[in-house]
Amino acid sequence: MDLSIIFPVRNIENEISAIVRHLNLQASTISCELIIVDMGSDDMTVVTALQVIQRTGINGCVVQNGLVSPADALNSGLQKARGKYITFLFARRIYGDVIADYFTAAETSEADIVFGSSSLEDSRIAERLSVSKVVKNKQGPEYLTTLLEEKLSIDIASVLIRRKFLVENHIWFHENCLFGYADEFLYRCLLYGQEVVQSPVIPQRIPQLEMPSAKVQPVGPEIFQEIEAMLRVRDLFWCEQSGDSALLEAMDFQRIPRAVMHCIDVLLLEGLPRATVQKELKDRSYHHLLRIGKPTLKPLKKKILLWKMPLRHYHPY
Repeated sequence: MDLSIIFPVRNIENEISAIVRHLNLQASTISCELIIVDMGSDDMTVVTALQVIQRTGINGCVVQNGLVSPADALNSGLQKARGKYITFLFARRIYGDVIADYFTAAETSEADIVFGSSSLEDSRIAERLSVSKVVKNKQGPEYLTTLLEEKLSIDIASVLIRRKFLVENHIWFHENCLFGYADEFLYRCLLYGQEVVQSPVIPQRIPQLEMPSAKVQPVGPEIFQEIEAMLRVRDLFWCEQSGDSALLEAMDFQRIPRAVMHCIDVLLLEGLPRATVQKELKDRSYHHLLRIGKPTLKPLKKKILLWKMPLRHYHPY
């Protein structure tokens, strides 16, 4: 089996047929399995999924996981997967025509991780690297700093990862984590990735297949799970890459403060008073994480400074 595609779903009975048919066309030249993990749907998602699997003839199954978090659903998919490579599919982020190219890149280079290019410049560089016999592919930690400094973009909905690599390095999604679990997983993959390949392909979203955005429900203090996820990553970086000052500074002065400010914005937009949010941060000792340093990008620096000004009214943006 070449590829396992893990697809967590909940209440997408109207979208799942078109998504699976599109996926079947994308992966027609690869031996693959589709693992649909249902997260407690109360509509006809499971029945529709089974019907479309039968009609298309795709090698697939449906795992009913009950009402669980996406992280738990993805872990269930990883446990069941048998493909040489793993990729993830999400109903609200559908990319077209990347699977075959990613798979070719992975097989050619024996990569641990493959991801796409985000610009024409990235694509040209990746193309040159793919044909060069002199320049070696980068290891994961070389990409990490660039990613944390937001000079690179990687979407978990558009990656290919070698399954044996995940097993050997004990990489899973953090259980019961609702916010930050995807970035935490990707950062761990890059930390241990020995052969990481950027494909020249620029992934393109297919909005007409994607599930419409639902009305966002208030999340309250659960949003702080994003900060905890980033703190776990920071601890791991200190253990594994303590000599990489650029990586550690990018984490401390860009990624973690960005997570804190995102949580502040979410809570303020949900109607919590500024004083309440400040108290929550202080009680959890998160206010100490709003540090500014050389890696801090200007927009984030501005947000932090505005938030810390007692006489200025801070507006989430």
